[in-house]
Parts: sequence; structure tokens; C-alpha cells
Amino acid sequence: MDLSGSPITLSGSFSTSLKWEDRQRLRAVVRRVHLRFMPKELLTDLECDKFIDAMGPKVAQATIERAMKRGLIE
Repeated sequence: MDLSGSPITLSGSFSTSLKWEDRQRLRAVVRRVHLRFMPKELLTDLECDKFIDAMGPKVAQATIERAMKRGLIE
């Protein structure tokens, strides 16, 4: 949240173009796999979205497919 209490978003980024369901799935994978060693209090949706944006669309789609096949996400 910013100083006014409003949630911070990454408008115009790749992650904001995803369906809500896919965005939540990717956040779950990022938390469990890629950023699992970060302190929990620093592992916000915004930090996950930054990581998702850095991966890009092709990697994000492949990540969702692999995680679903392995049963990590629904």
C-alpha cells in the first residue's frame, strides 16, 4: 500500500493483463518455488507481480502448465 492506504499496482505491466485466476496461480507458484526463501512479511502480491513481469508471458504460461500437471495449483 502507498502512503494514502491505496493498494499499489503495476498498471501497464504484463501481470495486469492476466486473468485474475491465472495471476493468483502464478503468485502461488512464485511464493512456493521462486521466492520461498524471502521473509513472509516481504512476500507481497506486488513482489510476486514484479517477478511474474520479469518472467514474461511465455515463461509464465509454461509455469502455470507445469505447476498444474504437478498438482502444485488447481
